[in-house]
Amino acid sequence: MPLQAIRPAQLDDLTDLAELLRISFTDQALRLGLTPETAPWHVAFRDATQTEREMGYLSFFMAISDERPVGCIAIQSNVEPEYGGDGYIGRVAVHPQYRRRGYARMLMRFAETALGDRGAKRVRLVVISVLDDLIEFYARQGYEVVGHREYRDFGLTDMDKKLVP
Repeated sequence: MPLQAIRPAQLDDLTDLAELLRISFTDQALRLGLTPETAPWHVAFRDATQTEREMGYLSFFMAISDERPVGCIAIQSNVEPEYGGDGYIGRVAVHPQYRRRGYARMLMRFAETALGDRGAKRVRLVVISVLDDLIEFYARQGYEVVGHREYRDFGLTDMDKKLVP
């Protein structure tokens, strides 16, 4: 079934949102060899309390298909300059059963439009550096690598996209 809507996530959605994030990021945690004991910070191992905390500073949106949440994305505008300035996109997630349908691209376009409407002129996102497939996905969406840094046991790749020429 095609995507029915992308709508703001509310606190009433917290349980569904936390479960969607956990399920969507579990394969990434497995690829990286992470466990709840070695990486409690990873999205696959977070509980609803941590997601609720993030909802305090990130605006989450949920993709709906088959009358249920099948994807999500989070945005933040007016980000501090040391974290890229302007806009930020994170927590891009699509339930494994709904992948390869273009939902991640739709969520990205939606988020970029929302950030542009909030005055952002460029958007930053961060990818764990060894996840080449994700870096390639974002590059196909127009993002460019602007830096690398260390985080815990991983390198992170910072990527930017200008929204306005």
